[in-house]
Amino acid sequence: MSGKLQNDLIGQEFGSLTVLHRSNDSGNGKKPVVKWDCRCECGSLVSVKSDSLLSGHTHSCGCKKIKHGYSNKERLYQTWKNMKRRCNDPTNKRYSHYGGRGITVCSEWESDYSTFRQWAMMSGYDDVLTIDRINVDGGYSPANCRWVDAKTQANNVSRNRVFEYNGKKLTMAELADLLKLSYPTLQHRVENGWSMERIAATPQRGMEQCN
Repeated sequence: MSGKLQNDLIGQEFGSLTVLHRSNDSGNGKKPVVKWDCRCECGSLVSVKSDSLLSGHTHSCGCKKIKHGYSNKERLYQTWKNMKRRCNDPTNKRYSHYGGRGITVCSEWESDYSTFRQWAMMSGYDDVLTIDRINVDGGYSPANCRWVDAKTQANNVSRNRVFEYNGKKLTMAELADLLKLSYPTLQHRVENGWSMERIAATPQRGMEQCN
């Protein structure tokens, strides 16, 4: 395999694996074994040989060998995958808020979707709800997780901003509700430097949150 072809693997997808960069070669003698660090769609990182990727022999970190008996397309399965990505994958755009500050997935959920799914169904899961950590500094586990609507989730995030309005301290979601503004509209106004007086005095326009 030529050097150019080897470099071309970066960014390519092989089944559930996406090649991140070349890892340290292994093997002895004049023919080193070329390996690549890959991210699996479940969030795990794995080092795989070039020939295993190109032949199709290896197409996941091994998670595909786990037969949980449920569709990988169901929303709850995607929730499970995204939860693990946030905690395990440094390339995930939300990693700094999760794995980057020590948030982990408990061992019983980490490798077993069936266990996570069983907990979810017994804990009030619905397709309109999202998973929420009760203690925002704690990990994902049965004792620290619940299913909530978007408003409750917004009030519980660790990076939530607190505003003072009419002598009360309110989260952005609470302030939006009080002012009868949509959350995206209020967020847009805050990010554009509007004063609290202007925000409160200006009614929401029809498509303002899309600007």
